[in-house]
Amino acid sequence: MRLKTLLVIAAFAVFVASAPTTFAQNLLTNGSFETGDFTGWMVNGSESVVTGPFYQYSGAENGSYYAVFGNVGSDGTLSQSFTDVAGQAYTLSFWFASVGDNPSDFSIYWDSTQLFIMNNPNTGSAWLNFTISGLVGTGSDTITFSGRDDPGWMALDNVSVAPFSTVPEPSSFILLGSGVLGLGGVIRRKLYR
Repeated sequence: MRLKTLLVIAAFAVFVASAPTTFAQNLLTNGSFETGDFTGWMVNGSESVVTGPFYQYSGAENGSYYAVFGNVGSDGTLSQSFTDVAGQAYTLSFWFASVGDNPSDFSIYWDSTQLFIMNNPNTGSAWLNFTISGLVGTGSDTITFSGRDDPGWMALDNVSVAPFSTVPEPSSFILLGSGVLGLGGVIRRKLYR
C-alpha cells in the first residue's frame, strides 16, 4: 500500500512540475475593446467599437464590445505599438467575422511586414479564430489591421500578442500520468518477486 501511495504522489509531482504556472500576458492594451472605445489603438478610417447586434453580426465574440471595419474606397487601419523582448518569439491571435461583401479586403502587418491578406473574406458572419506564431520581437513592434468593406462591415475581437509557448496539451498530461503509473506497476511487480 505504501508503494502505491508513493507512486500516486510521484505522478502528481511530475504533473504539477510540468504544468504551466501562469498564462502568457497579452502585450496589447484593450485587445478586446472592452473599454467601449479604441483606448490603446491608433485609428485611421471609419472603424468603430460597437456592442450587441450590428450589421450581420449577433454580438461580440466574448465580452460586450468589438471593433468593426467599414471604410469605403480605400483601407482604414487599426494599429497598436507595444514593447516586447528583442529576439523573443510571439504569437498573434484574434477573432474575425465577415460576410464576403464585394469588394472587401483585410490584411495584417507586423511592423511593415504583411502577414497575410484576404480578399472578399467570408466567415458566414461567424467568429473565426486566427493564430499566427513565430513572430520575432525587436523590442518595440506594431501590429496593424487594415481593411475596407464596400458597403458593409467586417468585425474584429479579442486581439492578443503573447510570448510563444509550447505548453503541452491536456492529453499530453494524461499520457504522461498513465506512463508514470505504468512504470510504477512494473517497479511494484519487480519488488514483490
